[in-house]
Amino acid sequence: RKSLNKITFQKILMKMTELILICHTLEAVLNFRYSGGAGKVEGYYRELSLGVHVDVEPSVFFTRVSTLPATSTRQCHLLLDIFNPTEHELTVSAKNSEDLVLHPSECQRMAIQVDKFDFESLAQLDQEAARFSSPKQLEEERQHAQGCQINSKLDICWSIISFHPSLQRRGEASVEGALNQLVLEHLQLAPLQWDVLVNGRPCDCDVVADCRVGDAVTLEVKLTNLNKNPVGPLSLTVMPYQDYQNGVQNYDLDEAVTFVGSNTFFIDVVKPRESSVCEGALLFLYTGDFYLNMKVQNDSARLELPLAWFTLPGVHVRAQDTPLQAGA
Repeated sequence: RKSLNKITFQKILMKMTELILICHTLEAVLNFRYSGGAGKVEGYYRELSLGVHVDVEPSVFFTRVSTLPATSTRQCHLLLDIFNPTEHELTVSAKNSEDLVLHPSECQRMAIQVDKFDFESLAQLDQEAARFSSPKQLEEERQHAQGCQINSKLDICWSIISFHPSLQRRGEASVEGALNQLVLEHLQLAPLQWDVLVNGRPCDCDVVADCRVGDAVTLEVKLTNLNKNPVGPLSLTVMPYQDYQNGVQNYDLDEAVTFVGSNTFFIDVVKPRESSVCEGALLFLYTGDFYLNMKVQNDSARLELPLAWFTLPGVHVRAQDTPLQAGA
């Protein structure tokens, strides 16, 4: 009989745990009826009502959220300062990141490399603006939708480490309410996408393009307009330099690098969802490591575009000696 009562009480607690996971606050009244001894024989019993109020707090807190650039212009690092408010050791895991172990009341930083997000797919909110009572409500709904899209790609989970099975817990963590406007801007894929190819090979993510001294090196820059409005005309200027890794950059390379034609390219108006390609070539006259700094200027007086839209991938070219021919 005692075993049956214990099992029944455990079922009640398990049901309460399920309800806690659904709602942030749980209020309940537990009614107990008990009896024993001579009173039980006579059919007497007592009743006890126990009121329960449970406030549910997150198992992990994001105390600060920020970003850092990645080697690719289509990616960035999301930095999460995570606090463990529980009394147990806790493990946090996420996509593209090593697991983080937090001791009780400890805060550590987790860096997650993420692909930037195309929030243009959420543009239907602007078409439904009439159902929102104020622009502020529309902006809050937009940020909520962006947060949901970001959170679905992070897959942040936590688990409490314990040798006792009853204390082991697992759950998911959300960054939806912790993302400010600046972080959302850094996570957004720029509406103007730039692809740079050297000798037909894409240059991104710290790729080094090898070439031979004196050989013509082809340079191709492709602009894709993901914006809903046309852009342009634009001008693109390519400036080679050497980085001495001590804070000094040498742009005086007239005798080391020469262009086949001009180092400035003009881009006409590019319509939405269309692309434009600039092609050129240059010669490296000496061996060494060279970098290409590409600046874009908006020649259109109609629209002032954010500078973040004109971020091009870094280009690193390594010029090597031409091998001697046999018998030379």
